[in-house]
Amino acid sequence: MPVVRDDAIAAWRRAEARVYPTVMVDAAMYEQYLTMVRAVADELADVRTEDDLLTAWEERRELASAIVARHAPSMRAFMDLDAVRDAAFCHRHREITRSRGKEIARERLEQARREHAEWVVLFEDVTPMGSHRLEMHVGSGRALHASVARSVDRPATYSLEVVQLDPATGTWLLDAPPLMASQTYRTPEEWEARIAQARETFGKD
Repeated sequence: MPVVRDDAIAAWRRAEARVYPTVMVDAAMYEQYLTMVRAVADELADVRTEDDLLTAWEERRELASAIVARHAPSMRAFMDLDAVRDAAFCHRHREITRSRGKEIARERLEQARREHAEWVVLFEDVTPMGSHRLEMHVGSGRALHASVARSVDRPATYSLEVVQLDPATGTWLLDAPPLMASQTYRTPEEWEARIAQARETFGKD
């Protein structure tokens, strides 16, 4: 199941990334894409868990075609319906993850303890405009908060801070000062290197 899950989420994110750049070349097409993606995502409102969403992705392959046919957007002939479908699944997955964020984090922490994992990703939110990832050292509660901010007209910025979470629950201790203040990097290579360095530095009991 984890391999299927990871592959599915990666496919959904790739589809969303294909839709997003149309805003730079054709605003009208982009608006119609967004309308159709949201319409398909609305049809998935009955899907409330990640596992059920994976099942729906396999069983409801023609969902986007039916929704687009119903709405009949003027640029329908130029739309990538597979991208519409998968971007809608990405949108719904984000909604599910955000609504169940604390519960999902608790489940992941419990699993990490059972498996004696050193680190666990408690939260990850990825959109075409950027991402946030919170990865906790299971033993100490020290966590790496890595984020990316993207814009259509500016270079991406990459940030990293180290914060203290409650090691028992994974709750962010907002009254505790950061263990490493937020720092910004210009390239993904430098950002990834700093994340690896922080993981080594703060990943000790």
